[in-house]
Amino acid sequence: MNKYEVKKLGLRANQLGDAGAKTIAAMLRTNRSLHGLNLLHNKIGDAGAKAIAAMLRTNRSLTRLDLQRNKIGDAGAEAIAAMLHTNRSLTTLHLEYNKMIGAAGAEAIAAMLHTNRSLTYLNLENNKIGAAGAEAIATMLHTNRSLTYLNLENNKIGDAGAEAIAAMLRTNRSLTYLNLENNQIDDAGKKAVREAVEGREGFKLVLYLGATRF
Repeated sequence: MNKYEVKKLGLRANQLGDAGAKTIAAMLRTNRSLHGLNLLHNKIGDAGAKAIAAMLRTNRSLTRLDLQRNKIGDAGAEAIAAMLHTNRSLTTLHLEYNKMIGAAGAEAIAAMLHTNRSLTYLNLENNKIGAAGAEAIATMLHTNRSLTYLNLENNKIGDAGAEAIAAMLRTNRSLTYLNLENNQIDDAGKKAVREAVEGREGFKLVLYLGATRF
């Protein structure tokens, strides 16, 4: 093996935009050495996300993808989710602080979680998936057994979303970290979530500033 093979590529905050994302995606279609790609804060929108998703249909080496703090919306999230129905290498996906992924994007991600068995880390913090998006994700996590980390902070999921997640937590035993902070959940909703994981050793639940470990 070539000792100079690149394993991680970090291009954060370079204003790449969709054009830059498409160029990188084209280069990585046949790459077999890169494991981590960081495109944080690059003004990448749905078109760029679609190009990256298309690349991941053939690339089987990438395990970590960071697309946080871009401009990806439902269409981009849907493309990434569609790719993950067949991709079996990606384990970590950062989509936080895109602020534009709503219920439709979350529903597509949820459908992917029904079939995908490789993804272990999913961060959707600071988007707008709402109660409908949270309910869709919760439904699929009744059967998903690979995801261990889920961050839904600041997504306005409300009590309905929290109740759906609490119901899921009573059957799901793979999650070990869950962040629901700043989601307009009242005391009853928070209590339902806490009770669903109470006594579960090693579980980290974030409902307020800070975390509760069980």
